[in-house]
Amino acid sequence: MHMRRWTGSLVAGLLVLGVGRAAAQDSTASASASACLQPDAAMAKRGQSLFSNRGCVGCHSIGQGKRAGPDLAGVTERRDLDWLRRFVQNPTPMFETDSVAKALLAEYNNTRMPNMRLKGDDVEALIHYIARESHKVGRGASGEGKCAE
Repeated sequence: MHMRRWTGSLVAGLLVLGVGRAAAQDSTASASASACLQPDAAMAKRGQSLFSNRGCVGCHSIGQGKRAGPDLAGVTERRDLDWLRRFVQNPTPMFETDSVAKALLAEYNNTRMPNMRLKGDDVEALIHYIARESHKVGRGASGEGKCAE
């Protein structure tokens, strides 16, 4: 009984801290999309515009620390890319069903990321921008600024 309680606390702590990507994955997430993302320059440029114009910068930074929402530096490595795509495209249902989304909600005082009604190509552009900026601040690709080979 005591071991079960201790194990549950450890898993909960790992989820909140974002440590151990495998433990933090939604059980339905595909591990195949976890590979290091090489940002496409054109997509990243478009993503930069979306990040500013859609108001993402009001709640998130990339390498500047937490705001109303998490610092996104390195998120393309901490999270499965399929999970990240689903969350950016429509976070609302994930707050009800996904353990990682629920932990983020608890960590950020129940501040919910709104559904920005983004299309798939906009989601991809944002992810490429976040990956590029993460690499610039040394928080992407295992802190080396590029994908490890």
